[in-house]
Amino acid sequence: MTQAQEYARQVHPFPPIDPDKNQLILVVGRKGSGKSAWAYEVFRNWPAIDKLVIDPHGDADPGSDIGTVTVPKLPDQLPIPRRKGEHTVTRWVANPASKTYREDLDRAVALALYPKDRRVLVWIDEAGEVFPSNRTGPHARVLLQQSRHYNTSAIMCCPRPVTIDPLCLAQADRVVMYDVPNPTDVDRMAASIGLEPRYLREQLNETRLRGPYWYTMFDANTHELYRCPPIPLSSGYKHAQQ
Repeated sequence: MTQAQEYARQVHPFPPIDPDKNQLILVVGRKGSGKSAWAYEVFRNWPAIDKLVIDPHGDADPGSDIGTVTVPKLPDQLPIPRRKGEHTVTRWVANPASKTYREDLDRAVALALYPKDRRVLVWIDEAGEVFPSNRTGPHARVLLQQSRHYNTSAIMCCPRPVTIDPLCLAQADRVVMYDVPNPTDVDRMAASIGLEPRYLREQLNETRLRGPYWYTMFDANTHELYRCPPIPLSSGYKHAQQ
């Protein structure tokens, strides 16, 4: 049994997320499997950074208790903190009926990129809208291709990996996998992270058998799979796990 297999068959502590390091995290799984709840908790608890939510569906609200300000119109830039040591949390809900919907989503990504010396964490609750396969906008491409040169980290959620730009998988520092029932999606993930499709499918199935909201995490730095129990939810969390 390889080390990767041994890690995956156990509930094994995974390397903690370093909030001081720029990183891309992709969270995948069918609706209701837990991906949005994972993003919600990690986003809320990421310390000492300005935060942006790009919310195409209107479901990704990190909560007013962390100072979230929901804006009806896409701003030209993120707000400046009033005092040293403070940080802002901005949530923008996109309008799918807008004639400039696709351009607006890409402009929203630019808010997280510039100025380059500002640390920003962006939660993109529907990666298929912001990083559609073969139609990714220029600022979204910059985030995927050159994130190491910016002070931007991203949590990207989607139900089906085959619908998104392949770079979302290829560039991800971590891939968090909930229930992914479609074999085509599993094949895409396996090819991108360098695992045999059959092996990855077996591990995902075994994780699902552990119970609701268990997930499998791939860490690109260690090139290991980790089987993880449900992420603890904040007190007062009211939204269905998605």
